[in-house]
Amino acid sequence: MNFSFEEIFFGSVNYIILIAYFELWQQYQGLMTERLEALQIAATAVQTKTLTQELRENARQAAHKLAGVLGMFDREAGTTLARQIEQILLEDEALGQGDKGDKKLLSLVRELGELLNLADSEPFSPSKTSRLLLIDPDTNLTQELQELAHSLDLSWKQVTTLELAKTWLQSHSPDLVVLAVDDMEQQEDSLALVADFAARTPPIPVLVITSRDGLLDRVTVARAGGQGFLVRPVTAPRVWEIATQLLQRSRSRSVSVLAVDDDPVFLAGLRSMLEPWGIQMTELDDPLRFWEVLRRTAPDLLILDVDMPQLGGIELCQAVRTDPDLQGLPILFLTAHRDRETIQQIFATGADDYVSKPVVAAELLTRITNRLERTRLLKTLSTKDPLTGLANQPQSYRDLELLIQSMKDADKSANSDSSLLPDTFCLVVFFITELPAINLQYGHATGNQILQRWGRLFQATFRGAEVLGYWGNGEFVVGTPGLTKQQTSDRLSEILTTLRQQVFTAPDNSRFQVSFRFDIAEYPTDGLTLQFLYQIASQAS
Repeated sequence: MNFSFEEIFFGSVNYIILIAYFELWQQYQGLMTERLEALQIAATAVQTKTLTQELRENARQAAHKLAGVLGMFDREAGTTLARQIEQILLEDEALGQGDKGDKKLLSLVRELGELLNLADSEPFSPSKTSRLLLIDPDTNLTQELQELAHSLDLSWKQVTTLELAKTWLQSHSPDLVVLAVDDMEQQEDSLALVADFAARTPPIPVLVITSRDGLLDRVTVARAGGQGFLVRPVTAPRVWEIATQLLQRSRSRSVSVLAVDDDPVFLAGLRSMLEPWGIQMTELDDPLRFWEVLRRTAPDLLILDVDMPQLGGIELCQAVRTDPDLQGLPILFLTAHRDRETIQQIFATGADDYVSKPVVAAELLTRITNRLERTRLLKTLSTKDPLTGLANQPQSYRDLELLIQSMKDADKSANSDSSLLPDTFCLVVFFITELPAINLQYGHATGNQILQRWGRLFQATFRGAEVLGYWGNGEFVVGTPGLTKQQTSDRLSEILTTLRQQVFTAPDNSRFQVSFRFDIAEYPTDGLTLQFLYQIASQAS
């Protein structure tokens, strides 16, 4: 049977989530029993006509929490029963006075207890998941990579063929993939797998190993979304070096979520639902600590529950939206409420979306992905230059200033570990001297083609910690942390040679090259502020 990559991916995620939920059901079985007992105590009090407001409220909260989590454990019928129990406890004022609501409540509590049957739950032992996947028939390479990864508590899983990889991916989700693309007949399937990993949120980095070293091969892999390219013969240390770089880069771009809910079972289930997608989740079951944790974690997305003691999600959302720095933070509500008034209130306070409890994994992941992609698009439009693809002037200026400020702070702090920060920094300013004349003679479309190509060349050359930016009017900047002026000059040799070799075609089919100037200013030797370094480099160039 053949599976599409989409089927393989969702199958693997669902399988991993299922394993995690079996574990969670065992872990929180005691808490589930306590909640059921709260309902049974209230039911007994109804029978004896001794139901107090405290017992009633405790039972209502227990029913509300059960309704919110049972569906996550594939017990949708339990969710329905718990929701009906909560409704009776909330609305039936004559409860405990021998009315028909008493019999209904007793019946629902009894049915829920029989359905959950908590005492008969069986333990489940999940298998461990390898975090690194190697798709390559070379077993010697795997053994060497295992030794290199052992010190970081990582493990490699090797599969020798693409078909075996598809099977493995039905029940696993790796953090990184090394893929051998040597079989021409399977090249299309291999590239499709690369594209599938690149399309995930967050993307899974793929390092491609191949015997072919043509320009077209490299371009094809890059277009598919491959983040690394190595040509055989390769050594395990070299593969491990690139793999660790990709892992570090990937983790720096990972998605973080802060979830606030007073139910630890729901939070644990939510974590199991999100982590297979590489989403880092911070759990918070005390809403009074919300502002402290929000500032410390700076999440990409916020998940709130409506009903919580002391402070509800509505109030927290209102507080977030009053902060100018948090206006763009996506906020998603997960709530057992489905009435129109609550939903309208959720959106009126500034929320972006809501999902009804019990939460379905596929729906939640789709909502989170769509919201994050929309946020990233808006951020990209506001921070990137549309022609060059580099950071625009305001964004790159902020990045460079932060870099300089971090070095200044390290110098001032006697307790800081200065070894973790660069002690020097260079600003390089490139200027296309003929751009105004080219725009005048050949039109702005030709000038834009030059800027676009330069942008691609800068991105292809600088893939490390450098800060790149386009500041308009043919002016490109590069920040090189940790390098002196001489080291930066050596680092620029590749891009200078490439830029000088570029040939462009004018609308009249004539061919021409462009001239440019550049110079380097070093912190702190040439100046202590970004503006002064820019003046030095611009005047010199």
